[in-house]
Amino acid sequence: MGLFFRFIVSCVLMVGVGSPAVWAQTDIGTLKKGVVKIISKFSHGEKIGTGFIAAKSKKHLYIVTASHVVEGETEAPTSILVTFFTHQEEAFKAKIVKMEGDNPRGMALLKVKGDVPEDIQILSWDLTTQVHGGEEIHLIGFPRIGGNPWAVTKGTLSGFDGPVLKFSGAVAEGNSGGPVLYQGRVVGVVMEVTGQFGNAKPAQIAKFTVENWPGYPRQLAQVVPTPSLSPILPSGMATLVIETIPSDAQVYVDDAYVGQTAKGPLVMRDVEPDDYDLRVKKDGFRSWSRSITVKFGEERTVRATLKPGEALGISGVWKNPSEPAISYVLQQQGKQVTMVEVTTSILGNVVTAQGEGQLVSNQLEIMYRTAAGTMGQSTTTLSADGQQLVGNFQDFSTMIPVAISLTRASESPSAFLQSGSVDFNALQNFGQ
Repeated sequence: MGLFFRFIVSCVLMVGVGSPAVWAQTDIGTLKKGVVKIISKFSHGEKIGTGFIAAKSKKHLYIVTASHVVEGETEAPTSILVTFFTHQEEAFKAKIVKMEGDNPRGMALLKVKGDVPEDIQILSWDLTTQVHGGEEIHLIGFPRIGGNPWAVTKGTLSGFDGPVLKFSGAVAEGNSGGPVLYQGRVVGVVMEVTGQFGNAKPAQIAKFTVENWPGYPRQLAQVVPTPSLSPILPSGMATLVIETIPSDAQVYVDDAYVGQTAKGPLVMRDVEPDDYDLRVKKDGFRSWSRSITVKFGEERTVRATLKPGEALGISGVWKNPSEPAISYVLQQQGKQVTMVEVTTSILGNVVTAQGEGQLVSNQLEIMYRTAAGTMGQSTTTLSADGQQLVGNFQDFSTMIPVAISLTRASESPSAFLQSGSVDFNALQNFGQ
């Protein structure tokens, strides 16, 4: 550790202070787009902290923060929610890629998947600025007392104390995990706050740490079918082997065609560690699909067994027998699915929730918004005969999972709203 720290210090001292013109050209609103609010929910409360966007892969954003922001004293968080500056009305679920647990000055790396805002900003590390002490810095975060969301405050660097970058200024507990910004670039990550003083992990150490963790994105993978396995894996990359029964099936990765299994398994090399959607198709068989996570340096084999017959669809009207007044109208186009929740009463049919999502293999995931203005997510599994949806839903206002079991009541969604039709009348009596 001593040798590594001396190397870091030498890097810090190599180059002088950056040009003030760089900071003058940096818009603070742009920097806010790279800072996120993190809420870690536990069974008996929640923590609020700060993080910043450090990298982006094909399907994920990667967020750096302090480990204690997402770590409980006696339990793991039930959920971690991330909010972006340009899309504050919706929170996105985050997963922990890696963290330095049980370390008050530890770091954590999170990843967020989904339809995140397009105008996010990846913040740049500053690995070269020489710190003398006295430099003015900026902090963007979420101080609990008297602070506004994405509050911008000023501070002053004090210098290094061993492997710790010390600073002072208007800082509070909610700033933990946020970036210490000097002339618009990240020179440190806030780890601890005591009164008006704070400790940060220097950018050189922080960047070196997260970029060498398994799962951190490196370069975009080139997915190439090859006739045989290579015994040598490129550093950090993985090998993915797809076997199909029957053979001669078409293989797709994230909806992109990558080849066939006509001559045996399909081998893809130099695959970037990330999440991927696999789909296998063959005439006369139901499509097979699955979401997988490819890990750092692994060689993974996936076997797809296709069943004869046509693909199951999910379009129709679905009901819970124990709640006959509520119907779920699902309409599918490709993998995309829209949902309308309809509640029937003496006043007629009223739409009480709407949502959309995807059907991947037999997994249906829907993000919804209710008439009351709350939002949530449902995750269900379609049965092999296509007649049952079983899973749970979770409203973001309570974050309490609730079990749900639906039965297909009609194959025709449009018929549901036609009062007096056979489908309409049958639905009103369903479950009673």
